[in-house]
Amino acid sequence: MYFMRSVGLGRVTPVVAGAAVAIVLLSGCQGDPDPAATQTAGQPSPSSSPAGPDASPSASASAPASSEPSPASSAGPAANLPIPAKPALADENSAEGLEAFTKYWFELFSYGYETNDWVPFEAVTGENCRTCNQVKEVVQGIYEDGQWISGGEFEVLSFSTDFTINTEGSVQVFVDNEQAEITYFENDGSAFPSEPATEAMVDVIFASYAQGGWTALDFGRPEGT
Repeated sequence: MYFMRSVGLGRVTPVVAGAAVAIVLLSGCQGDPDPAATQTAGQPSPSSSPAGPDASPSASASAPASSEPSPASSAGPAANLPIPAKPALADENSAEGLEAFTKYWFELFSYGYETNDWVPFEAVTGENCRTCNQVKEVVQGIYEDGQWISGGEFEVLSFSTDFTINTEGSVQVFVDNEQAEITYFENDGSAFPSEPATEAMVDVIFASYAQGGWTALDFGRPEGT
């Protein structure tokens, strides 16, 4: 069963009426391990346009014409934001390495929200991560309509794992995290009701290690919550 992490967008325009861009969470669901997806773990992310491959021409045109990093604002969508760098520890097959990878993964999630560039995120995420795919679909739809997003950064507050491989061949991680406020902008730069910051909550991530790197297979709420 799927449900929204937060609701109450309060928006009445046709584009995203009744749909929040905040994280969609799974209730105790783990995606099947994807060998094709795990092959990308630990490899450099392909270069991509900072405005995102699915950003509409109107959104990109409104971004400042500068090579300097420009966060999203009423002036236009984010431009030239640096892709989060993967720490060397994140490719280590250990509990410490998995923790470093998990924090890096959330940084890429945050980066995707504000830039609509999901290539780096997809490089370390399994194709069958249903929660991830739903979030990307909603965010991409907003950018395709010439709108954009500011904020939504994740912060990892705590991390725990028994570092035991389960019957699905993955390792379970519990992460206490919160997400910053998300502001939505129309294509004319006007803001409409934003998503408030979320309170700290525990999510579970299933990750697998292959070919020298980690891949996040699924992400959601633990069973029974």
